[in-house]
Amino acid sequence: MIPEFVLGIPAHPLIIHAVVVLLPLSAIGMIAMILIPPFRGKVQKYFVAGTLVIATGSAFLATESGKTLSMVDSVSEYHQEWGTRTFYAALGLTALSAVWLWLDTKPASIYKRITGILVVVVSLTVITTTILAGHSGAESVWLEDTDMAVPTAVIPPKSTISLSEVALHATVDDCWSVVNGNVYDLTQWINEHPGGSGPVESMCGIDASTPFNNQHNGQGEPETALASFQIGILG
Repeated sequence: MIPEFVLGIPAHPLIIHAVVVLLPLSAIGMIAMILIPPFRGKVQKYFVAGTLVIATGSAFLATESGKTLSMVDSVSEYHQEWGTRTFYAALGLTALSAVWLWLDTKPASIYKRITGILVVVVSLTVITTTILAGHSGAESVWLEDTDMAVPTAVIPPKSTISLSEVALHATVDDCWSVVNGNVYDLTQWINEHPGGSGPVESMCGIDASTPFNNQHNGQGEPETALASFQIGILG
């Protein structure tokens, strides 16, 4: 099992850097060698092949270190799936590339051409899976960090207002009222009330629970409109 830390640094993000750099680089190198004959020098072949082997090994270590990390911290299954797919795609690319590099030492043949086409297709697949694995991992980490960094909105406690204080606001220019234990400032609502200003004016400065309930009890729209004017609770 891969250790969780290497020299005090989390192993998974450390290893994954090798994957996201070396794997696409070696895939692009294979595509270049297949499509551009002058690029098939011995040095280029050794460099690309060596880089691909290291990248595939890193992909395996990244997958294993991800499993270790998931035992102590939450890792999204979506990210794990793309990481596993990337490793298998890299393994397939390594095998196909080895076959193509061997065939390249032989006279041109249909087998070499078919293998070359497969290498190009799998190389593009490797690049795609690497990007998706990296993106899903970054998304998982950043979304988690954002959720931790942004505190849940704190809803301040509602003010406690006495009935005697409500009674001081009993005019059309300053209209407070009590309905079912909650205090509302209905000053603005007087001129906006669909049924005219009269019913709201009659509520100013008093506990108007009974008349309101008799008129609107159980009606969602009036209760929702009333709730938007709440300023406290009766106490």
